[in-house]
Amino acid sequence: MSTPNIEKTLTTKETFIFKDLVGPYFNPNWHFHSEFQISFIVEGKGTRFVGDHVHSFEEGDLVITGPSLPHLWRSDDKYFEKGSKLSTRGLVIYFDQQLFNESLLDREEFYNLNKLVENASRGIEFYGVTRAKIKSLFLQINFKKGFQRILKLLEILDVLASSEEYNLLSSPGYVNVFKGDDAEKMRLVYEYVMNNFKTKISLEEVSMMLNMTTTSFCRYFKPRANKTFTRFVNEIRIGHARKLLLEDNLNISQISYECGFNALSNFNRQFKSITEMSPHEYRGLFLNIKSSIS
Repeated sequence: MSTPNIEKTLTTKETFIFKDLVGPYFNPNWHFHSEFQISFIVEGKGTRFVGDHVHSFEEGDLVITGPSLPHLWRSDDKYFEKGSKLSTRGLVIYFDQQLFNESLLDREEFYNLNKLVENASRGIEFYGVTRAKIKSLFLQINFKKGFQRILKLLEILDVLASSEEYNLLSSPGYVNVFKGDDAEKMRLVYEYVMNNFKTKISLEEVSMMLNMTTTSFCRYFKPRANKTFTRFVNEIRIGHARKLLLEDNLNISQISYECGFNALSNFNRQFKSITEMSPHEYRGLFLNIKSSIS
């Protein structure tokens, strides 16, 4: 199966479109397009890839991505299992990058919006009260017609542009270097890692899958993912570990092996390298937050 690396989402007559996407799992293909995209996850869990950023996602996830920024919301394995009764739902807006021209964004009144547009090139994750505001506006927009839909989109953008509850995702200076069939090759790599990260990952096997030597694969992968293949695999494993730590059903040693680490010491080292805290600190921090909310 061949997957195009560029998706077309708008026709020449459309300024933006709103989609209420319901299905057994989210689109599993690594892709990008020329429009801005605002995504709100109503239902579903998995791993989110934006540029060179990897993180888990769940209900309430709210992200804006800029033009040509590769992304993927990959549902957890259980969503793909035969006979699964799980479902996903995502509210998505695609809007044309020509909606605001450069001379308009240079005006003082558009300072916050200009900053939002610039930051979207790296991908932006929003949290807190902003999520609740946007969900409400998303659910309203589908009932609007004509110019009223445009006004509702502007209201959404104003909330995002004014929010201070956000994190930038991709690294500063991240550049999309995908060409030709790169998206299909990267899809195969991502799919292989997601299906095998709990056990031993074979560099030789993934290289052969792309008809490359291990050396040529490593040289190919790094500029496209903006990290080494080993780092990428560890980020996937640690992302899964984060979810298990919050469920509080397994001890840290059990989680280490569940995520594909053969040594607890290596798990602790990689976890701290990626999250800047130990697994114990991570679990304690979020359990304290959970208890304070309840």
